Amino acid sequence: MNSSPRQRFLSYVRNPATSRPVISPFLPHPDVIRDTLNLLHLPVTDDPVNNEIRLSKDLGYEPMFMTDCGGLFFNWETDEDRSTPEMAFRTIMTPKGEWTWKAPRKVVPWSDEAACPVETERDHEFFVAVCEQAGNLEENMRAYFRSWRQRVGEDGVIVLGHPHPSWLGFQINPTSIFYQWSDFPDVYTRSMNAFYEASLYAMSIALSEGIDFMSDSSYGLEMTSPELFAVMDLPYIRGFAEWTHRRDGLFWYHNCGFTSTFIKQGIFNTLGADVIETIAPPPEGDNDLGESRRHIDKSICTKGNLNLRLLRDGSPAEIADHARKIVTDVRGYPHIFSTADAVLGDQARKLHHVCEGNERDTGKIVASGIGTINNSSPTKGRS
Repeated sequence: MNSSPRQRFLSYVRNPATSRPVISPFLPHPDVIRDTLNLLHLPVTDDPVNNEIRLSKDLGYEPMFMTDCGGLFFNWETDEDRSTPEMAFRTIMTPKGEWTWKAPRKVVPWSDEAACPVETERDHEFFVAVCEQAGNLEENMRAYFRSWRQRVGEDGVIVLGHPHPSWLGFQINPTSIFYQWSDFPDVYTRSMNAFYEASLYAMSIALSEGIDFMSDSSYGLEMTSPELFAVMDLPYIRGFAEWTHRRDGLFWYHNCGFTSTFIKQGIFNTLGADVIETIAPPPEGDNDLGESRRHIDKSICTKGNLNLRLLRDGSPAEIADHARKIVTDVRGYPHIFSTADAVLGDQARKLHHVCEGNERDTGKIVASGIGTINNSSPTKGRS
């Protein structure tokens, strides 16, 4: 049997019928990890990676970590001489000149209110120019990915951060995406293509430095339409997957929204993904896990489904009951037990309140999402 968490995780994705099940919460916030360690009276350090590795060993789950992607290309620098206490004036030098971006210093990144740099057709020219200079970033990228592999070692898997060509690597406001696509689709498509090629360059370095999964993500039908998904997202997702598989790598697809239509129509079976997460339940998603899992090809490993609102507000008994239902729903199919999205910072504190006095079970619920049923196997009865 493979002894390291990394090898257990990879073995399950590649050969689930002959490997032990995997438990892996989706990106628990560092505050969740710290609060859980404190709750279990375990040492806490200033390194969030070491903290999660420590917790995963104590509770017996296989952690996953995620790197950056878009931020590796768009290295914005703040020009304090042109900034104010409220507004930051940021710049990137490109072959087309100085690209500037003025935005509030205090804003939630990638929110509807956030000011993002791509606002005009001229911004798209700067965006493409940055992407075309990706080859100049090899040394920094290689050091970045190598550092991640060294930090995690064999104690977990690492997923490349989602490139998001249709989101322009998070350089455009979410509410502007569809307006700009409607106003100048040719310009927008050129930017997506440029970022796709730049992302492939980053992927080539990531794979060579031991990053375990390449990835991408997209909106569900709460934000897009089947027609837009088909032209804005699907070609790039398939392209990333095909590129990864030609190099014997593994591809990870994330969608935490309304996806049941895509699943039932068989579209997710054509992505080329080795892992699909999160098969989100209502209200964030619209999936019944058992029904959706039956429409996903058995060669694809699914991941997720534990509702975050239940994790935050439910009792330990309610969470354990839902976790057992997940086990039942996926029996006979490859599935990684996990949460329906990233575990947020306030949830550990809420759980500390509702589970006070039952510390070990609380830790298991926070960290793995399946309470005390860590040894249940979804592979029983696999055909």
